[in-house]
Amino acid sequence: MNRTLTDSTTWRLHWQMSNAERCALPTILHRLKPALSLEIGTYQGGSLQVLSDHSEKVVSLDIDPIVAQSLDGNFPNVEFRSGDSRTVLPQLVDELNASRRAVQFVLIDGDHSADGVCRDIESVLKLNIWERLVVLMHDSFNPECRRGMKEARWSDNKHVHYVELDFTVGNFHAKAYDTAEAGSMWGGFACAVLEPHERRHELVVEERQKAVFDAVFPLSVYAPKPARSKLSVALESILSRLGLGKPS
Repeated sequence: MNRTLTDSTTWRLHWQMSNAERCALPTILHRLKPALSLEIGTYQGGSLQVLSDHSEKVVSLDIDPIVAQSLDGNFPNVEFRSGDSRTVLPQLVDELNASRRAVQFVLIDGDHSADGVCRDIESVLKLNIWERLVVLMHDSFNPECRRGMKEARWSDNKHVHYVELDFTVGNFHAKAYDTAEAGSMWGGFACAVLEPHERRHELVVEERQKAVFDAVFPLSVYAPKPARSKLSVALESILSRLGLGKPS
């Protein structure tokens, strides 16, 4: 597809996002005009180039120090932090809170384990909220990432007013594509909005496309293989001893 429909001509770096995500991310950033954005998980800098274009300042966190070495100098308004987000992110949150620096946008796209996603979310939820904060979480269509997003203690933070796991829907890769294996589920944005005033309503973590997720999951590589019954296993053993092979 002609990327001029979704990408700026100045965006040269590879980024692993769908057409819907390529449209959604810059649109949200354009409306927010964040003074400070955070990116957790930078990889090759695809989404960072978009954040850099639309933010006054960006702090990029990635576990791989090669990311900072390869990208530093390309973005004059980006500060790079290297290390595991389980230690680097809480330290950054403490720094920002102590200096009373408001964050307007966060993109979470780092550790893709359920525990890692949950941990990164809950670290971000410790930010002091002086202005509206929008948090996008990539790969909400991936079962492991989605589980981490659902397990995060959103309701404990009274500044969380909205959480939608299917802000944009992800993709089922019937064939291998880029780093996605055949039969895998990736992509999709979850979105959370935090406001400086406290929530007065019960928070519901929305899953508006849960039916799509549930329909695709059994076809994916993540679905558990059907367990063989004890009777089937016993019958195979008996037939094998009789030299008759497996039942048809």
